Amino acid sequence: MKIFTATTPTEAHIICELLKSNLVSCEVRGEGIFGLQGEVPFGENSEPYVWLFDNDALPLAQDIIADYQQDPLGEQWQCDKCHERNEAQFGICWQCGATAPSIP
Repeated sequence: MKIFTATTPTEAHIICELLKSNLVSCEVRGEGIFGLQGEVPFGENSEPYVWLFDNDALPLAQDIIADYQQDPLGEQWQCDKCHERNEAQFGICWQCGATAPSIP
C-alpha cells in the first residue's frame, strides 16, 4: 500500500529508512518516473512514494511519518565536551568529534 508520497527521491528514502529503522517493512517506488518530470505531467503520479508491505504496520508507520513531518530535523543537542550545538541527525559533534549524549 502507498503510505507516503514524497516531493523528491531523497525525501522518499529518508522516510523509508526511518520506517525500516523502526522495523516497518517498506520500499521506495516510482523514483525512476521522477526523472521524467517535464516529459510527463508534474503531480502525484510522477512523484516517488513509499510502499508499505505489511498493512498491520499502518498505524505505526503513520505515527512515524507524522512525527517526522512535525519536526524533520528533531531536537538539537549540545555537546558535553565543547558545548557546540548539533542537529539531531548527527551522532557525533561536528566540532570536536565527541559522541552524542544518550537519549533517556
